[in-house]
Formats: sequence, C-alpha cells, structure tokens
Amino acid sequence: MATMIALFAGLAVLVTGLAVYLHRRHNGPTENLDGVLAEQERLAQLRALRSSYSSIAMHSSHGLTTDDLGRYHR
Repeated sequence: MATMIALFAGLAVLVTGLAVYLHRRHNGPTENLDGVLAEQERLAQLRALRSSYSSIAMHSSHGLTTDDLGRYHR
C-alpha cells in the first residue's frame, strides 16, 4: 500500500514539475528580433482569420473557397 502511495505521489510531483516548467518557458520573453517579428506576423494572421471566419461571416457566406485555402494555409 505504501508503495502505491509513493508511486502516485512521485507521479504527481513529476506532472506538477513539468507543468510549472512548461508554463514558465512559454511565458518567457522572445530573445531576438526574428522571434518578435515572427510572433507579430502570426498574430496578424490570426486576427485576419478571426475576422474572416467569424460565426456571422460563415453563416452569411458559402464557406471556404480555394483562394482562401491558398492564402491562409501554406
């Protein structure tokens, strides 16, 4: 019984440590200009997609066209 408790406690510590590590790594600053520019470009693409493919836009149109697929999915 003690072995099972130790096993589950060890797994819980491992999962918690990994979650904390990943959370801190993800929220860190970008280290160079290339990273900042890539983040800005991706955020601009996401804003365009959110406005183009909102619920209202999708319900009042015919959906994706081949031009849209080529423009946003490289």
